[in-house]
Amino acid sequence: LNKRNYETELAMLKSQINPHFLFNTINNIDVLITKDAIRASEYLNKLSDIMRFMLYETKPQRIPLNKELTYIEKFIELQKIRTTNEHFINYSLKGDPTNFMIPPMILIPFIENAFKHAENTKAENAININLDIKHESIIFQCENFFNQNSQISSEHSGLGSEIIKKRLSLLYPDKHKLTITNKFQLLS
Repeated sequence: LNKRNYETELAMLKSQINPHFLFNTINNIDVLITKDAIRASEYLNKLSDIMRFMLYETKPQRIPLNKELTYIEKFIELQKIRTTNEHFINYSLKGDPTNFMIPPMILIPFIENAFKHAENTKAENAININLDIKHESIIFQCENFFNQNSQISSEHSGLGSEIIKKRLSLLYPDKHKLTITNKFQLLS
């Protein structure tokens, strides 16, 4: 019964991952169709791959890290449609992801949140995503610049962070460290 409850709770938490990405991407591809049909088709294929991953590849409890990274890279490419700024996002990967197995979609909520709250698409390195794969651990860092004065809907504020914390606690009890901070920096 405990195992069943655990599996049910994990399935519910995975299904609550932010769907705004899908709606925004479809709208962005729709706009791109009239400007650059070939590029729009490429993005549509990436979206199809992402949807296939979400529907079929996330069922096992663990998947190869390489699959998760492919998903992340396609997700980032689709997010780049929002801006003409090539330097909006900085993504780096150190180490060898081969032979690592992780729970599916464990990293993407952080990346989704970074894009959701990064408002200035003209800023350089507004989003920084770094993965450092060591022998027995993965160090993942995701940061974004945001406007501290923006009003985030109270309906959605904090829900994503709570879901992420809950999922990590279920998957890695006493075997993970999660630090979420808000650092304010005055830009001159």
